[in-house]
Amino acid sequence: MTIALRHRPLGAFDRDDHDLWRRASMTVMKRVGLVAAALASLAAAPCPARAETVRIGYWSSGVSLGFGAVLEAGKFMEKEGLTVEYLKFPDVNAPTKAMAAGAIDFAIAASAGTSFSVASDGLPFSIVLATQVADLDFVVPEASPIRTMADLKGKKIGTSPSGSATAAITSAILETNYGIKPSDYESVPGNDPRLAQFLAQKDIDAAALRTVTLALLPDAKLRKLGSFRAEWKAITKQDAPPVLGVGLMRNDWLKANPAGAAKVVAAMRKAYEFGKGDKAAVAQALMAAANLGEADAKAYAALWDHIYTVSMEPADVASLKNEFAVFKAVGVVKGDLPDAALVTGPYEASKAIR
Repeated sequence: MTIALRHRPLGAFDRDDHDLWRRASMTVMKRVGLVAAALASLAAAPCPARAETVRIGYWSSGVSLGFGAVLEAGKFMEKEGLTVEYLKFPDVNAPTKAMAAGAIDFAIAASAGTSFSVASDGLPFSIVLATQVADLDFVVPEASPIRTMADLKGKKIGTSPSGSATAAITSAILETNYGIKPSDYESVPGNDPRLAQFLAQKDIDAAALRTVTLALLPDAKLRKLGSFRAEWKAITKQDAPPVLGVGLMRNDWLKANPAGAAKVVAAMRKAYEFGKGDKAAVAQALMAAANLGEADAKAYAALWDHIYTVSMEPADVASLKNEFAVFKAVGVVKGDLPDAALVTGPYEASKAIR
């Protein structure tokens, strides 16, 4: 049976989520200070600085998995002197909700759509990085009578769950480029493997799938209708692809640990560069963390440069603002994106860390 997801704007968190944040914001964080006694001896080593502790969350499926696996395996955070705890979540929106509950300090790839929503709602989080780009294709079964994107009107379309950036970008592309409103099609939620299965079973007519997923399904007999990159360029008239995931940081932690925030971003940047330069190591990390076979892990690793980014340059800020405007125009987010929600300080400070 196909379970259809009724479209609703990304907008605000549910009431329960807001209550969760309010309760969390009243919790006094325990701080443990490490005090070292200096010995009055010429041979004594310098007293080590206190290591900032950071709790990092990411979605243990989808594209987040690859970056998270490399980040952990390479101990990039630890190499910057951070004490780190990783928390993995089974749902794309769970890291943002966990941050609202005060359970994590930084999400390596929070959904851009949900992050825009919490920012416009005034929740105390900051977008400090663009970390994933939307490298997806619209596909149909090879024998499908659907020939063009315009033919998707009235069809069942599989995509990531509501609240995900994938769902928001899909909605924006269909409405802006083809006049297909959310009421003109049936949105079916699921992760990529499930959606591929739905396509094979003919439970849905089309799906938006990540290029990583398609690389792991060489025998799936799917036909490409269009790509997110090309469709987004038609909307924005710019070459920058849409941002799928962002580095989201809790404001209280950011203010208490400004040097630590720069170290977090530095570790992210170094992990990204490592992945660009050593695809074999990326594949090994994926084989260990995701139980992928060697061929699948190598196919995933080969796409590293296309699906990840770690940047917060002025062009990235402009791209994020543009993306919010597109989402707002088609009703998937509301309100305004405050300039204060896009924080470049940690990224700029990270450039001094070698």
